[in-house]
Amino acid sequence: MVGSEQDLVFNLQCLQKRSARKRFRRSILDEWPECAYCGRQHPTTLDHVVPRAKGGKQDRQNLIGACGACNLEKSDLPWFEWYRSQIFWTPEREDRILSWINQPVPEPPSPVFTNWMHRETLLLPEAA
Repeated sequence: MVGSEQDLVFNLQCLQKRSARKRFRRSILDEWPECAYCGRQHPTTLDHVVPRAKGGKQDRQNLIGACGACNLEKSDLPWFEWYRSQIFWTPEREDRILSWINQPVPEPPSPVFTNWMHRETLLLPEAA
């Protein structure tokens, strides 16, 4: 699980883009040990609840763990309509998805913190 926002910002500054993406992906899949839709264990894909083709964002609240079959079948359909028509629909999983997509968006770090982090990053090579 990702620590505080400050930890995330620090880690993103210290990681390569590819590593940051892997951590971001892993942090979401860790929250979804089974497919959000059908309940299969160990989802291997991230599904955009609101498809990118329909204006969905590439942010944590819009990404959930899904098995490849559900992700492919849902495609760019509205998740609520698609999910309600599935034989494996459950109100519990629907509530969990709704809770996930409606979670508050974290506040961005304050400019003071960001400037401090940038200054520290610049100072590190000089101190060595």
